[in-house]
Amino acid sequence: MRTVLVTGDFDVPAGAFSSEVKLIHLRKPVSEQHILDILPSVHGYIVGGPEYVSAHWLSCASELKHVVVMGTGTASFVDIEAATQKGINVSNTPGLNVLAVAEFTLAMMTVCTAGIFESIECVKDGSRWPQTVRPSVVDQSVGIIGMGNIGQEVAKALREKGCRNLYYWSRHRKYDAELSLGLNYTSIQEMVEAVDCLFIHIAGCEDTYGLVDRAVLEKSKYNLSIFNMSSPRIVCAESLKNHLRNKPEAFCFIDGYYNEGVDNIGALGDPYQLLTLPSRNLVVTSHLAGQKKDALRAMLLHAIAELKNSVDVVKNAR
Repeated sequence: MRTVLVTGDFDVPAGAFSSEVKLIHLRKPVSEQHILDILPSVHGYIVGGPEYVSAHWLSCASELKHVVVMGTGTASFVDIEAATQKGINVSNTPGLNVLAVAEFTLAMMTVCTAGIFESIECVKDGSRWPQTVRPSVVDQSVGIIGMGNIGQEVAKALREKGCRNLYYWSRHRKYDAELSLGLNYTSIQEMVEAVDCLFIHIAGCEDTYGLVDRAVLEKSKYNLSIFNMSSPRIVCAESLKNHLRNKPEAFCFIDGYYNEGVDNIGALGDPYQLLTLPSRNLVVTSHLAGQKKDALRAMLLHAIAELKNSVDVVKNAR
């Protein structure tokens, strides 16, 4: 009998797997060991949670043939080099969470520029009653790092809302997008000098980790708002900490963290010393951008189909 491990806090459709498959679904693994105890018998692994499948994990997975990451940014969730060395196939579910992440990005832009998280804290502790003046999207200058499917969807939505000051940087220049969306191509350093909001939608990998570092942040406007929907490691943690401490009007939203899931033990144990910052400067959420119900279902069904092709463990998913 083949064994498939699925992680993530969502439902697995009834009948998605054949009776010849043993399904282990961990909605909320309580520890790294919780997964490691299961991995030696697993043939297919669908990563729908926040865990990182490291070289050590893969060394324990003696039967594993295929890992599918629900989403993109595969390198943020799997040690691809280690998987390749072991002959384990690694794939993802491209393009299926684009609308979900774009929608979430724009929602967070509105929520954070309105100071909602700070307002919640102040109301609860009775310290202040803030009345933050929220800027209009039309009046914002926006920069986007990464102009793939998600970056283009965000730019399109901003244009439709009336935003005309749109800048971007990507590893590959997108001339068609520049024409259709009215984008201005520029360097990252020049962009942070000009924009009010910086969106990060570039894939996390060795080439992009630390892309936003001290040299970039020192050039930024004093009140730059950063919205990182990619790997946290795109932004150097030490540089970000110093930036937010030295520029009290600056802000950063991260959907995810440098240590997350079962590795996150909160502000008191944070080795990066960022979680102690007040919400007027930093807000961190637990990988919520792609957690839209229809997107999750589409990604899961795609992942199941991927396993069927390589591990022969599932029947047709519809």
